[in-house]
Amino acid sequence: MSEVVKATICTAAAGETQRFTTNSSRPKSKAELRAEKKAAKKAAPKPKPKSLTPEEISKEKIKEEKKEEKLRLKQERRKEREKDTPRGENKGEKQKRQREEHIQNFLGSGWEKPQGKKRRKIDRASKGEDAEEDETESGFRTLGMGITYNDVVVGKGPEIVQNNSLLTVRYKLTGGQYGVLIDSSKKFTFRVGKGEVIKGWEIGVLGMAVGGTRKLVIPPKAGYGKQDIGAGPGGLLFFDVSVLSCT
Repeated sequence: MSEVVKATICTAAAGETQRFTTNSSRPKSKAELRAEKKAAKKAAPKPKPKSLTPEEISKEKIKEEKKEEKLRLKQERRKEREKDTPRGENKGEKQKRQREEHIQNFLGSGWEKPQGKKRRKIDRASKGEDAEEDETESGFRTLGMGITYNDVVVGKGPEIVQNNSLLTVRYKLTGGQYGVLIDSSKKFTFRVGKGEVIKGWEIGVLGMAVGGTRKLVIPPKAGYGKQDIGAGPGGLLFFDVSVLSCT
């Protein structure tokens, strides 16, 4: 056999062996690829930390101080809440206590939860069937449907608000946990007892006179029910009402 033929046979055999070896190699799995990538990352030289200028160091220090101050204030507020909250108080009791505190802050320091009420005789014909009135020893009054009020300024006008009176008032409505302003008007006119306003107003303004200012705390059943008008669903409504005219 000549040398040329031998060389051709050897070359063909080597090519066949290489083709067989290449085709038989399996692809690497995802785990192997991840391991290789992780090893390459560890082997790579770590970048040198960036040197900060004095101004950048000062900014970083201020940033850290603000973060620590924020954390400290948060911890103090948590301690105050734990201190103010009686032990064993459940969620419902806490909400009830916060509601009473909100009413007290709105009506004034003299307000107290109605206890030991004394019934007052009133003109039911002029004030309406729902205007049953209870008075606490502090002088703050609770009307029908759970409406509570305090006369900040007693009006001295000749006309007393009663059913069918045409009334013009100035009012401000607040509500919610933080007493946000929901609505206000410098001049609002309606007729009492005709369903033009919520039940809390129909009852709450009775007995006022021109020049008088009254704080009203109206529960949902005498207001908008479960509807959310800005005080939360079923929230208390806090009104400041001043009578401008009454005919």
